Amino acid sequence: EGLNAAMPGDTVIVRPGTYNEAISTVRNGTEAFPIYLLSEVERGTVFVKAAGQVFSISHAYHIVDGFVFDGQYGANDLIKIGSGADNLTFKNSEILRSGRDCIDMAGPQNVLFDNLLIHNCIWYSGGTQTDAHGIAGGPVRNLTVRNSEIYYFTGDGIQIDPGRNSPGWNDVLIENMKIWNGPLPSTENTMPAGRVPGENAIDTKAGSSFTRANITLRNITAHGFINGAITNQAAFNLKENINATVDGATVYDSEIGFRIRGPADITIQNAVVYGTTYGIRYEDNIVNPKLYNTTFGSNVSNPFFGTSSSGTTFTTRNFLILSANLPSQTSHPSNRAVASSAFVNAAANDYHLSTGSPAIDAGVIVAGITTDRDEAVRPQGTGWDIGAYEYIGRGIVQPP
Repeated sequence: EGLNAAMPGDTVIVRPGTYNEAISTVRNGTEAFPIYLLSEVERGTVFVKAAGQVFSISHAYHIVDGFVFDGQYGANDLIKIGSGADNLTFKNSEILRSGRDCIDMAGPQNVLFDNLLIHNCIWYSGGTQTDAHGIAGGPVRNLTVRNSEIYYFTGDGIQIDPGRNSPGWNDVLIENMKIWNGPLPSTENTMPAGRVPGENAIDTKAGSSFTRANITLRNITAHGFINGAITNQAAFNLKENINATVDGATVYDSEIGFRIRGPADITIQNAVVYGTTYGIRYEDNIVNPKLYNTTFGSNVSNPFFGTSSSGTTFTTRNFLILSANLPSQTSHPSNRAVASSAFVNAAANDYHLSTGSPAIDAGVIVAGITTDRDEAVRPQGTGWDIGAYEYIGRGIVQPP
């Protein structure tokens, strides 16, 4: 009732408790006077539950803060965000137990998701899983997803525009995230315990007739994308008509770290990859993927694997690999293969550089890369270090 009555500039404060109802926005707020839906206390005290769709947002300038939305595995998208829901801020909330997508968006603009916990998006019937994503977006513009965790989903953690809808999406930023999967600890929506749901952490689709879509992925940890229901399961499945910059990713316990496919334009920097069957799988004659200041650690069975990409050449600089040999894709003199002694503790997958590491001050300057995986300024010494981390043994130089 409070949301039904709220006018621009109003704040609807919801007391702790369980509310067994589906809710919807009614009218637009404005830039100066948004409509604020606020939990009276912190997240975990206000529960909104319904079998299927719990919250429909189809109006502009709303702020949602501090709720738990439980879809009870009903056969509908749990949070539905329409194209009219521009300038939405959705934060400090938990979204769980959806029988379809946990969050499904059409084509709104200027949407911010911040500090969300999204999990158990499970679509499963008769022994077959169907895509249920953590966050699915259509032709969104200016979307930011940050400071959040997504896990246990039968589709992708985040999928952008599976329908390749007009006018196309653009300007997506995903940062400071944990996206993971693994064997279910208990039966969920009839999917048995021990099964691995999920496909990829992040998957892009972009129609060839639209302007190239830009996406930035920053400081994302992804793991557990292996032994699922699909082949070529990847943490990052980046493809089609996009420009993608991946800065500061960590990938482990996965079949593929980065699956990159033409005609995408891909730059990967400050990444750490270990415990994968394929570090980078490149396809469809992708042109000049760029790989800078990246570390491949232990148990990367195939650092690079190309298919239908006989003409592909990489630009690789300051690439560091725990191996006796450099892959052919990394022949530039700034790249180096090293023993485990080059790292602080490779056995524990700590790939910071050890004192005396041959990677210290041995790299080349790469324009635009001014910090490392820990956001320490590059360089810390007389030259750029090789790999994802600058050696911090001289007293850290902080950003200005």
